[in-house]
Amino acid sequence: MKIQSRQDCWQQLVTQICREYAQLNQDEKSWIIRHCQLMGVLQQKLDRVFLQAQGEDLCRNCQGECCARGHNHMSLANLLALLCVDQQLPLLDFSQTCPLLTPKGCQLPAAYRPYNCISFVCERIEPQLNPQQLAEFYQTEKELRQLYRLFLERYAGASMSGLLIAAARLQGRPFLQRTPASLIAEPGATYATSF
Repeated sequence: MKIQSRQDCWQQLVTQICREYAQLNQDEKSWIIRHCQLMGVLQQKLDRVFLQAQGEDLCRNCQGECCARGHNHMSLANLLALLCVDQQLPLLDFSQTCPLLTPKGCQLPAAYRPYNCISFVCERIEPQLNPQQLAEFYQTEKELRQLYRLFLERYAGASMSGLLIAAARLQGRPFLQRTPASLIAEPGATYATSF
């Protein structure tokens, strides 16, 4: 897909998802808000461990090699997390290796970064973590993955692969359409976390 095509597709997807979100009932919005808040807490926890390992300096020195593979990582859950706090959506630049990457780093605060980005530690960073930090990182990553799975199970447009890939799979169907399995799930079921 060409750069302008991706840019146009992205804008259409954001508009569509904003419209779908605005039409949700308050109970559904509350579910999204609650789970996005939990995601944000866990993602900030991962980021603190990353920073303790001097991850920011290491990433700056390699100029974000892993970010070069980030064209499609922004997911429905990430976009919803931004929408439910009225956070301004960043302008994506699809001519960059990652449309969220700037010379100063990622445009998104840690709480809103895509799962693949916030949960990845490369071979330069992992050796900088002591055993306790490693255990904390991977336990937190496991809890975060479970939260993202709840979105996957609940909404047709949720995907760990990102919005552009999910849009191709949906072929015009609504992103926030509830999946059949989620409609028969136990009402009031919540995610329990250890933090």
